[in-house]
Amino acid sequence: MDKRKIANQKVKDRLFAALIEFAGSKDWSRLTVTELIEQSGVARASFYRNFKSVEELVDYGIQQIALQYHTGKPSPENGFYSREMMLYKFRFYKEYADLVLAFHRAKMATTLLDVITDCEIDARGDMPVNSIAKYELYYFSGAFYNMLLCWLESGMRESPEEMAEEFLRIADRVPSS
Repeated sequence: MDKRKIANQKVKDRLFAALIEFAGSKDWSRLTVTELIEQSGVARASFYRNFKSVEELVDYGIQQIALQYHTGKPSPENGFYSREMMLYKFRFYKEYADLVLAFHRAKMATTLLDVITDCEIDARGDMPVNSIAKYELYYFSGAFYNMLLCWLESGMRESPEEMAEEFLRIADRVPSS
């Protein structure tokens, strides 16, 4: 990677870190570029060289989470809701707990749920609009998201292994068609 790309990546990372620092104290939709550049210590020109708006910076953060998720994700050969896959999910989100909670506190819950759902769609493949199976995907995405948030907000007292087992225990109660 050339020096300019490295410098731009550092700028993006500093701006994203500043964005996270505002989570919970300020709604990201009301955050200004001026506040972000002051918090991050980067120049205004550097912000605009990399992003057109605060929303684009938020999108960048979402893309980074999704990229990290897919990079380490195991192959779903044992199933999308296998113990291995669920354990990966809880370990991944435990590692990124601060970031997930930052999105949640910044009132970006719907965006976060969309990311989780998109990860499921990417893993399982697109389904036809008229497929009844798509509801299962949305059901499990929503269930996982809510269970994840509850666990993260309560301080992750249970291990990722315990959470994966509990998710699968609860999911087992859902009769398959």
